[in-house]
Amino acid sequence: MSNKVRKEKPTGKKIIALIVVFISVFCCVFFAARGKFNTTATNGAAMMLVAPFQRAFSWAGSQLTFIKNSVTEISNLHEQNKKLREEVELLRAQNLTASEYASENQRLRNLLGYKQAAVQFDLVAASVIGRESASWSSVIVINRGTIDGVANNMAVVTELGLVGHVMEAGVNSAKVQLLIDPRSSVGTLIQRPESRVAGIVEGDAKNPSHPRMVNIPKDSDVKVEDMVVTSGFGGVYPKGLVVGKIIDIHNEEGGLLQYGVIETSVDFQKLEDVAVIVASREAPPEPIQPPPQTPGTETDPHETAEKLQQAQQQILDAQQQVQDAQQQQLQQAGYVAEEGGQ
Repeated sequence: MSNKVRKEKPTGKKIIALIVVFISVFCCVFFAARGKFNTTATNGAAMMLVAPFQRAFSWAGSQLTFIKNSVTEISNLHEQNKKLREEVELLRAQNLTASEYASENQRLRNLLGYKQAAVQFDLVAASVIGRESASWSSVIVINRGTIDGVANNMAVVTELGLVGHVMEAGVNSAKVQLLIDPRSSVGTLIQRPESRVAGIVEGDAKNPSHPRMVNIPKDSDVKVEDMVVTSGFGGVYPKGLVVGKIIDIHNEEGGLLQYGVIETSVDFQKLEDVAVIVASREAPPEPIQPPPQTPGTETDPHETAEKLQQAQQQILDAQQQVQDAQQQQLQQAGYVAEEGGQ
């Protein structure tokens, strides 16, 4: 028992001593901070005791400031990144819209150029707004109808060539039967001047993208790469509309006729804008070109025209002189006077 008591007493004394030292140090620091001790020794001891704490507090404060700034910077970067992402998405959408407008503008320019060139036609521009579900590849719906002057059996074209004809016109829309529809038939001609073979172009159910030109006699002058145009027969399609070109020729089963496979000038899978021919007139004739002149005998066309005009005027003057002479002779013979007396 005595040994234990002896061991506990020194331990208690050490604790008390530590407490006293801590209190003393705290008092020195406190009073030094408040200026209670003005002696140099006291200030030096206080500074030595306070310096580690100040360094610790300064380091902790700097770390807290760094952490605060880092958190603020990360938050700002996150916000900026979010705004940049939104701007990128907006620019992408604007770029897609601009590309779509540019594509539409180019298509409309091409259609307008065709409208200005085809002066024999009155055209109404239209956009494809749908396809008939029952016949996806052969009937389209356009956004023009009877209110715009569209009627049944009017031809539909693009700047590339024939599309089809209006099969059902509503008030604000119309259904167009495409050239590649198996139910469609178009009177056509081979455009080559040496050929001018007539036939009928109709859709092929077995090959929907390539119609056929049928009813061609076997010995006809028809070749691969020949261009096919409308003949104007039947009253639906005006003459001269481009249909496509022949890419292959086959004999019919009977052996007397042949047919040509046609690659259409219009891509029917990419139809977006078309034009309806609401009125058609004969195209103006080409200006007459003078025949080539033999070298050494060239003449000025303008000078020739002036001479021709002068000759015509001389003929008119001569005719007038003859009429005046005849009139004078009649007057001398008394016929004019007698007619006046009557």
